[in-house]
Amino acid sequence: MSPKPPLLAAWGKAQGDRVHPLVGHILDTAAVADLLVGSLIGPRSREELRAAFGPLGAADAWIATLCGLHDLGKCCPAFQGLKVDLATARFGEPAAADIHLVQRRREPGRRYDTPHGLVTAMHMKDMLLQWGAISDTADLIASAIGGHHGHFPDGTELRQARREVNNHGGQAWKARRDDLVGEVVTLRGLPQPDEARWRDVRMSEAAATMLAALTTVSDWIASDLRYFPYADTEDLVSYAGTVHKLAADAVEQLKLHPWTPRTRFGELFPGTTARPVQILVEHLTADRAEPTLLLVEAPTGEGKSKAALQAAAALVRNLGLMGTYVAMPTKATSNQMSEELRAVADGVTVRSIYSGAGESITPTDVGCDEARDSDTQAQEWFTRKKNLLTPVGAGTIDQALKGAIRSGHVFVRLAALTNKVVVIDEVHAYDTYMSTLLDRLLVWLGRLGTSVVMLSATLPSKRRQELVAAWQSGLLRCLPRDVPRMEPATDYPRVTLAGTGKPVVEPAEVCEINDTRVLRLTRVQDDEIADWALEQVADGGGAVVMHNLVRRVVDTHAALEARIADLPEGERPQLFVIHGRLPDDERREVESALKKAYGRDGDRRKAIVVSSQVLEQGLDLDFDALLTDLAPVDWLIQRAGRLHRHSRAAHRGEPTLAIAGITDTGEGPVFPPYLHTVYAPMTMLRTWALLRDRTVLDLSGGEVSRLVDTVYGRAEAIPCPTGWERRWQDAAEKLTRQQEAAERDARVMYLPHPNAVDHLAELTKHSKNAGQTRGRR
Repeated sequence: MSPKPPLLAAWGKAQGDRVHPLVGHILDTAAVADLLVGSLIGPRSREELRAAFGPLGAADAWIATLCGLHDLGKCCPAFQGLKVDLATARFGEPAAADIHLVQRRREPGRRYDTPHGLVTAMHMKDMLLQWGAISDTADLIASAIGGHHGHFPDGTELRQARREVNNHGGQAWKARRDDLVGEVVTLRGLPQPDEARWRDVRMSEAAATMLAALTTVSDWIASDLRYFPYADTEDLVSYAGTVHKLAADAVEQLKLHPWTPRTRFGELFPGTTARPVQILVEHLTADRAEPTLLLVEAPTGEGKSKAALQAAAALVRNLGLMGTYVAMPTKATSNQMSEELRAVADGVTVRSIYSGAGESITPTDVGCDEARDSDTQAQEWFTRKKNLLTPVGAGTIDQALKGAIRSGHVFVRLAALTNKVVVIDEVHAYDTYMSTLLDRLLVWLGRLGTSVVMLSATLPSKRRQELVAAWQSGLLRCLPRDVPRMEPATDYPRVTLAGTGKPVVEPAEVCEINDTRVLRLTRVQDDEIADWALEQVADGGGAVVMHNLVRRVVDTHAALEARIADLPEGERPQLFVIHGRLPDDERREVESALKKAYGRDGDRRKAIVVSSQVLEQGLDLDFDALLTDLAPVDWLIQRAGRLHRHSRAAHRGEPTLAIAGITDTGEGPVFPPYLHTVYAPMTMLRTWALLRDRTVLDLSGGEVSRLVDTVYGRAEAIPCPTGWERRWQDAAEKLTRQQEAAERDARVMYLPHPNAVDHLAELTKHSKNAGQTRGRR
């Protein structure tokens, strides 16, 4: 026996068309939702959603049943008129007359009828009020269920839908929908709704957002005919009894299996000796039993990535979560993190999650009668982007930031993160626009009870306060200015721990390799770069030249290529080039070769690498010599972490950081053309004013924190050098304008604060492009 009714009356087939198709799909969706309540949504949000329906008894069953009723609005003349012959045969007269009336008003290629999601929302609100629910509860549930195509209906749309009586069918069709609901409730084994205590149901906007996500994902899965093919039976009772097996098989095929990690550091990383920061993180997270934010600040080489995975594992196990999502700055770093995750995932599938990372399960016949929100786009979202639902994955920060942007299905993106620990690496790496989006994402993650682990080598103290306050404001349901203030911290490395109480900052020791981390600073003129690089590798080893602009990478590579060609064959170093404009395949090939040469236990061949900023983070590489264009102080420190990273052996000599890409004049430094499109001139000026007279750079202890706070802190912390006054003032004014513009751009894009949401429509109204996660240059 094939186990599925046709998906919709409008798309039904004559063959095997005896089970009422709409009831069948409702039962399918509800059965899937029964299973996803405990896996899609995180514990804190799940508890809030269950508590809302607690007065009814059998909360999960009612939640899933409401999810199933998302297509209730298809029981109306407008929708049934999409396939007049089937609808006429099914409903008979006088319903057929209503259907023909709407059908005659259609024009080829154009749609004027009311989308069925609006009819669902309209009828659901009326029905809930009739059952005794208060108005706010009825509004939220109706909007959540009716918004399953990605956009929540607002009051204006619902009022217009009510006026379109021919479309929704008036009282006669309302009675049909009421009968359909009664039939579904009975088939689901629930008491009749008017006998339940709907007057006591209280729904928050956050809980309604999760209800909407559960409805949408359940609908997508139940719409896949591979899992729910056509049925040939007239026995709805029998079908209702078998649909749970079909749903279980469907969810199993999606591999939504929870990660059950080992939680001790030594168990996760056998054969690895824990470093001080890792020991501290293990101690702080071992017994955490509430949503937690952990912010780890430590120099490169301290094992922050492993510490983050250990923290994620502990929180996943302690809080009963599904898994983790690790958000990285780039695709390259995402790929490397995916490899690290696979080593600890204990057989759970690990996915790379970013644009172009691969396709997933394709649902068929998701279907659309919504001209506005394009269900074709919804199908594509589920097909290519639903990997965010996978229990364990690594991807770009962009995939997480999309959850902060007002856009279709944003509630699904948020729900996909709630049952995970979200790890965000390199939190210092994001500009004002991305940081503003990140702050709003953290507010929502806090509100939904999502634990977050953040990592940085170089984070200004002001920014640390902002990140913690954003997340706690969501958790505590207040504004960021009202969260408990943490004490200033000067120790470094350090780990900040936040939950429902006052944040605490715990200092950590550095490991032996960073105990004394002093680099000699030297200047190299641009026309001397090729000479410098060849000299560094004359006796072997690896040197890297890191530029801020791709055109400089290309020029230096060409110069070295010509110089190397003139050398005797036995003296020629290997020459690599890598930058963000390389084709993906070529870039992956170079990354692989560099890891074999300069990764841990690499062969350390004689070579020169010419690179853009792609090597400054993520890839675990160790070079013997490093030249970098001048960059903001935090990025210089980050780049310096690629110098003598794995070993401080004496035979490697004194670690030296060579700086190029700068020409001093009496009116201030001159930087390469177009650099202002990459880094703010004011930050560059402040960095050079701080470093220009230094011959060493101390990266041990609290000096890293002091350097970063000096550049990004109070304006008077770095006096303007004599002669630089005009450049300094112009750059300061430009930076202020740019930051203000970036913040404005982000505010136009992002979701309202959870405390300010009066109606769910505010999350999707005036939707923006969710892909716009990076600011304008």
